[in-house]
Amino acid sequence: MKHAVIGTAGHVDHGKTTLIRALTGVNTDRLREEQDRGMTIELGFAPLTLPSGRMAGVVDVPGHERFIKNMLAGASGVDVALVVVAADEGVMPQTEEHLDILELLGVRHGVVAITKSDLVEEDWLELAIEDVRGRLAHTRLAGAPVLPVSAVTGQGLDLLLQALDRALDEAMSDPDSWSFARLPIDRVFAISGHGTVVTGTLVGGAVRPGDKLELLPARREVRVRGVQVHDAPTDEAVHGQRVAMNLSGVDRDQVERGMVLARPGMLSPSRMYDAELDLLPSAIPVEHRTRMRLHMGTAEVMCRVRVIGAAEAIPGERAYVQLELEEDGVAARGDRFIIRTYSPSVTAGGGRILAPASDRRRRMKEATIREFEVLAGDDEAALARLFASHITSEISAPASAESVAREMVREQSEVRAILESDVAAGGMVAFGESPSSRGYMPRSDWDGICARMEEALRGYHSRAPLRAGMPKEQLRTAAFPGWDGKAFSVAFARAVEDGLMRDNGVLVSLPEHEVTLTAQQRSLAERLEAAFSDGDALMSPPERAAAIAIAAPVAVQGRAQAQGQAQGQGSADVTAAESVLDYMIDTGVLMRVGPELLFHRDALERAMSIVKELGAGGRAFTAAEFRDACGSTRKYAVALLECLDSSKVTRRVGDERVLGSGGPL
Repeated sequence: MKHAVIGTAGHVDHGKTTLIRALTGVNTDRLREEQDRGMTIELGFAPLTLPSGRMAGVVDVPGHERFIKNMLAGASGVDVALVVVAADEGVMPQTEEHLDILELLGVRHGVVAITKSDLVEEDWLELAIEDVRGRLAHTRLAGAPVLPVSAVTGQGLDLLLQALDRALDEAMSDPDSWSFARLPIDRVFAISGHGTVVTGTLVGGAVRPGDKLELLPARREVRVRGVQVHDAPTDEAVHGQRVAMNLSGVDRDQVERGMVLARPGMLSPSRMYDAELDLLPSAIPVEHRTRMRLHMGTAEVMCRVRVIGAAEAIPGERAYVQLELEEDGVAARGDRFIIRTYSPSVTAGGGRILAPASDRRRRMKEATIREFEVLAGDDEAALARLFASHITSEISAPASAESVAREMVREQSEVRAILESDVAAGGMVAFGESPSSRGYMPRSDWDGICARMEEALRGYHSRAPLRAGMPKEQLRTAAFPGWDGKAFSVAFARAVEDGLMRDNGVLVSLPEHEVTLTAQQRSLAERLEAAFSDGDALMSPPERAAAIAIAAPVAVQGRAQAQGQAQGQGSADVTAAESVLDYMIDTGVLMRVGPELLFHRDALERAMSIVKELGAGGRAFTAAEFRDACGSTRKYAVALLECLDSSKVTRRVGDERVLGSGGPL
């Protein structure tokens, strides 16, 4: 299951912490100073159980402008924003700045809570809601639910939880950014007898007790002694969870907020990053080499902004820049950042890291600008290890020449020439015919992929000899759980083209795999077919378990025991019947209708014949008429009609149906 983090945003005294306490039962103001002053100073954390039953982590951030540094540290790992606006004050200066920060960080999912709604008149509440909607209209959060609530009376809290649940659904559909373990540290402390403990949001991969990680930028190897999620020990924490880790190999005074824990060798500290920068329309122009405050992840570091291709970056526009840090930073391609003016400290803009840089660019040179344009293109899983790959548990997908060029910061034409030369020499495998869209992979990786797919298929055929093949998606997840469907399709198509496996539609098999039934299995198939096709069963078929019981009755077990056979003979017959049933589905004798029902293929033919009669001459007919003509119940009739609808044999118009334009099922 994917996990996500909810982060608060909003002006001081608008009730963020009070709202979180009402939702979670946790007071996130853990410091005595915060409780005495009634104002959040540091980041606070709480688990939130949503109506769906899943648990999300909540990060409560300070609302006062003096603590914006702490707010930025908490906002860096947020998937869903909970924007809090007090009904009696509306959008205030820190509301504006927090919304700017969320926009610059690329947060696309959120909910707005209008707090203290019990303290204002209805007309005033409507004005506050419209004020918020107007402010969000041209942001990534446009269209986010805006809900009046009261943490005191409980008004609207149920609706707020439901809206957060839906927002998390949307956030969880976003692709994961990183497959390797990566945690920006936002809190460090020591526990007597346990040593150093760090917390943060896991923005990639998974972490388990015993794992070795690299503490960056210190380049120090540490070991994870224990992992907790929401104060409970766990065997594994995964991407999107709030995590606490007990570390060995490092003292408390050697770790600080802003550092990063990552899988060893995956990230390297740098003092120079190529980036694209978006300045807020309200900002002042940023001249070349302006000194600014850079916030990346949970870190704040001073930097110089080197503007590429222009004398200055213009407010409201995007610019290419190099960020020249005054101390080592840790970032990867695609990371978001915020820049703030040095003094007074005001949010000026933000953007996206394109790549670490080894040195300063010749900033006004045309070739430099072209390189930045390539780097700023669509991110396609850049592969730094393409030319020195080896078989591991995480074989990468084929890379395009464009993605390799971005990673290598070289011209596409040059990179493609190198790749095609390696293909001709046999060291590289190419996927696809068009030079502009070909993907590339080292031969050693391709051989490993083929071996994995063959091993997975051979094992499946051994376990399920009556299945025509293994479902493609099951093959993908079994052999390459980290791959997306597109990447797997490319590799699969090449394997079929090379004759390594056979494509059977939704199933895939080894070329030599053939399905043959024994005499006993043929007998089971006949009994199963009769269970679905004889008499009333044709249009009112049995459920799967009932059909299995008909074909392999419990009496078989009793007879087997009476004859002195093994006690498991009856269950073996049931297993055989289940295998034969799956074989009949694969061969089209039985057809799935909806998520649960199976019909004999003759039932589908009869259903088509009935709807053609009922809908002759353009006549509309109801589900009840179809049910009566079938001689079945509404359960089966509706399932058949929905199947016919999906194939466009019928088309629903209100509560009736008419014939559609579809052909055979």
